[in-house]
Amino acid sequence: MTARPSKAPEKPLELYSFEASPYCKIVREALCAFELPYHLRNVARGSPGRAALETRAGRVQVPYLVDPNTGSALFESADIVRHLESTYAA
Repeated sequence: MTARPSKAPEKPLELYSFEASPYCKIVREALCAFELPYHLRNVARGSPGRAALETRAGRVQVPYLVDPNTGSALFESADIVRHLESTYAA
């Protein structure tokens, strides 16, 4: 992917992800293309991050993006990419 012009968010986004998931990779690539700051929360089996995701989202499903700038929390990679494009694309 190549860099795309974007508007910087006031606060960094949060991405709950599992490294081997192709859907999470799509979201990570979009975040990098827009050069958006984000905190990556790995939720591999057995990791403490898994319990945190379940507490926060009500279930363990990735990718899960939390955008504190808009109050959005999204699960599906296509929905997340659409959100990034509509919110942060310049």
